[in-house]
Amino acid sequence: MLLVLLTCGVLTGQAHSIEPVLAQTEFNFAPLALKVLEVTAYPLSATENTEAQITLTLRDVTSASSPTVIPADSQVTVIVGSYITTATVGKGGTARVTLPPEVVTGSRLVGVVIVPGYQRTAFALVVKPMELKSSSTPSVEQAGLEVELEVGKAWCRVNGKVTKLPVAPYIKEGRTMVPVRFFAEVLGYTVDYDFSDPAMKKVMIYTPDSLPNTTAVREKQQAKKPSPFITLFIDQTTVIIGGISVEMDSTPELVKGTTMVPLRFVAQTLGFYVEWKDPTIILKSAQ
Repeated sequence: MLLVLLTCGVLTGQAHSIEPVLAQTEFNFAPLALKVLEVTAYPLSATENTEAQITLTLRDVTSASSPTVIPADSQVTVIVGSYITTATVGKGGTARVTLPPEVVTGSRLVGVVIVPGYQRTAFALVVKPMELKSSSTPSVEQAGLEVELEVGKAWCRVNGKVTKLPVAPYIKEGRTMVPVRFFAEVLGYTVDYDFSDPAMKKVMIYTPDSLPNTTAVREKQQAKKPSPFITLFIDQTTVIIGGISVEMDSTPELVKGTTMVPLRFVAQTLGFYVEWKDPTIILKSAQ
């Protein structure tokens, strides 16, 4: 062994220091990926200045093919404006929260849902005005809307009347994709687009009370535009609801010039309850 070491020294003509192979002491750890959370609220409406009790059903939809309910005893934080409340998940992945009367104001409420280990998400509630005792005739808005549709068919029924869809609903990665503009306008919302930046194509949805007419949206000279209730970004999971940035479980996409979004998103943010009666999907408005 000594001879071998001397020979190596002669061949190189210089001394060698023995360095350990594991010389690096810096390690870069990738952050853990957050799982995808789906939240369904019931009911989807509340009466202004009245205490609202909301039941949230929470599912882990990280795998679209095999969604699971959030484990019992998981902690949930719900933020509505400056109001913060917590709840514990019970059987079936449900959690119940109560919103005090002073929180239930305006025309729309957005609640941010936070569960450790998951991407934060949101739900929206329609806030209905208190009914006057003298009012005995229900309005058109109080009567609500019912929409029936089927995957693969470019038509639907709105309160029994057949209406053509711009693009037929379809399934993508386990999600039913539907044209968001159609359902938004059925409920009286206004939709506008801003594709000036090819990398940040925006679809903006305004509530009826924030934007009384479409002209106001398209006036480029308007000094101050109303803020959209919902802003979607084509091919991106980020969505802004009521000024709050959250993540959707799939990306909006353009099909024949029509913005397609997951059906659950329509139900969750535009005020629809969903009933599945295979092969028919029934959407009922909460308004």
